[in-house]
Amino acid sequence: MARNPLDEAESLYRNRRWPQLINLLEPMSEMYRDTARFSVLLGNAYLHKEDIGGAYSCFRRAQSIDFRDLEAALGLAAVSIRRGDTDKAVQLYIEILERSSRNKKARKGLEFLRQTVVDGTSFPAKKVRRLYPEPSLRWGPAIMLLTASAVIALGIWMFPAVMRGVRETMPRRDGVSEIVLSPDEQNAPVGSDGGFDFILTEKEALSTFDKAKKLFSDYRDEAALVELNRLRLSNATRQVKAKAASLALYVREPSFLTMPDRYSLAEVTANPRLYEGVGIIWKGLVANVATVAVAVAPSAGTAKASTTFDLLVGYHDKKRLEGIVQVHAGFEANLTPDRPVEVLARVRNGEASAYYLECLAIHEQ
Repeated sequence: MARNPLDEAESLYRNRRWPQLINLLEPMSEMYRDTARFSVLLGNAYLHKEDIGGAYSCFRRAQSIDFRDLEAALGLAAVSIRRGDTDKAVQLYIEILERSSRNKKARKGLEFLRQTVVDGTSFPAKKVRRLYPEPSLRWGPAIMLLTASAVIALGIWMFPAVMRGVRETMPRRDGVSEIVLSPDEQNAPVGSDGGFDFILTEKEALSTFDKAKKLFSDYRDEAALVELNRLRLSNATRQVKAKAASLALYVREPSFLTMPDRYSLAEVTANPRLYEGVGIIWKGLVANVATVAVAVAPSAGTAKASTTFDLLVGYHDKKRLEGIVQVHAGFEANLTPDRPVEVLARVRNGEASAYYLECLAIHEQ
């Protein structure tokens, strides 16, 4: 039976045979264009052969397929350093540590950037290469079995201490736990004043508030914000809604790497008000692109460009159009017609039932 090309590629990768890996994968680019691991392997080979442009294209492709791929993010960070874009590298390393707080490469990268001045033409090459993604060391089966047994035994003995350590290393969200409902608010969490979209029982209102806090503790900010919006649009009392608004202040800026909960166009369109301010990531094609200059300080003659466009959601592969939504970007976006994009944005409600997207970032694919 013929060997799977990706299995062979993994073997070449583990053995650091970069030219052979490139020769194997390049002819199959079209076949595996939607496979994130393929793009990561080829990107690593290009990077270790100092083909920075090729590595950048591969890592960007891998991220567009799987935004959670830490190896692709590490590769992009290393490429950014090589190109002198240290701000982008810092952003990537921080996002990696938000998902994997013990990632050694990301920690080394931040420490390197803190101590070193890097530009596009001058950099300490040897130190930068230490930040490249690398294959993990291979252990023999006997050593692996012995190590696993020791780790299991040690883990059982140290489990309580380890769990305390994990909690201590997680980024703190000071203030969230202090936002609680008073006894009076718990006894009467709902009322009948004003209009509302959702009618909640007392039990539902309290459980919705508690659920939002739990989601915050699990760093599921978008899902937490949906529950807070549910309270805001419900028959909950003014006092409970005020506490919900206080919790909403702790919502983090979404990113392509830190969004475990994703909502579809159909879900948002069914009830846009429920998703006000919630982050989304949608793929599609762009149309009707318009860039205008907005005066920032008329007296000084300064202006800032902004771009609006229609996103044809789901039409990135030109097979199925889910719908069209307008996107407002507070920056100038140089978009290529007929090139698929992935948009990171927040849902914003306009007049009547219309809504639009407040664009935070765009990935061209």
